[in-house]
Amino acid sequence: MDIRQLQYLVTLAQERHFTRAAAACNVTQPTLSGRIRQLEIELGVPIIERGKKFHGLTPEGERILVWAKKVLADCNSLRNEVVGKSTEMFGKVNIGVIPSADVAIASLILDLKKKHPHAHATIHLMSHGEIHKALEDYQIDAGITYTQFSDAKRHSSFTLYEENYRLFVPVGHHLQGADAVEWEAAVNAGQMVAVSPNMQNRMMVDSTLRFLGVELDPDIEAETIPALGGFIRAGYCAILPELSALSLGAGIVSVPLVKPAVSHSVGMVMTKRELEPAIITSLVECAAQYKRPLLPTQKD
Repeated sequence: MDIRQLQYLVTLAQERHFTRAAAACNVTQPTLSGRIRQLEIELGVPIIERGKKFHGLTPEGERILVWAKKVLADCNSLRNEVVGKSTEMFGKVNIGVIPSADVAIASLILDLKKKHPHAHATIHLMSHGEIHKALEDYQIDAGITYTQFSDAKRHSSFTLYEENYRLFVPVGHHLQGADAVEWEAAVNAGQMVAVSPNMQNRMMVDSTLRFLGVELDPDIEAETIPALGGFIRAGYCAILPELSALSLGAGIVSVPLVKPAVSHSVGMVMTKRELEPAIITSLVECAAQYKRPLLPTQKD
């Protein structure tokens, strides 16, 4: 058994096509098929459902796939760990981030770059569910998401900040300057826009309103928070996380939401490992000193 066999298996599971998987691995299709067949012989179990086309993995193959992803992730961690022991850290880190926290992640990455100018970070915008799936598949090293939904047995996590909600309205709206507005009244503040129903913060907004016996029925929905900015400036209203103000731009003000007071912890979530690569350890150290960004001053 060697690393390439495991790489071929993981790639085949991702591509679900022998020819595409071989191309992704820069080998011929017979080479990829032969190495996976050799892995089956060495382990003594069938890994792939046999047929002219790829029909999926056997139950044994699914279990082997989990181990293959873990072994490959550990190999990458080993490379980063060795590099991290040098004078300059050149390690790479992949971070999945929920849309409502994408503007907050900049402070964290900038702190990491100050400590290690040659470190490389890749940020992937993902939903909460996609982050947990990517952690399970070892596609990302850490996620910035809602910590209360993490599995304490499988994940280590800590809070970066508390996500509160506000009603966002255009400048000149009759609620501008109000000390606060109740959730139930916020729905009737005007025509509403919102992020897509599959986003976790939208689910929590809907859940809060349903508890109050109110239904959110937005005229316009978008996959990202910045995409809503133009609609709000044009006269629409939105219930969004407080830090959305950092990405919505000028011409928009917000009012705190009360009755009830709703808050959710947003933090870093990682798969538990016996040894963390140096780049991840450094990222955690930066996150431990994280300071919540200030909201921009709201002007008329």
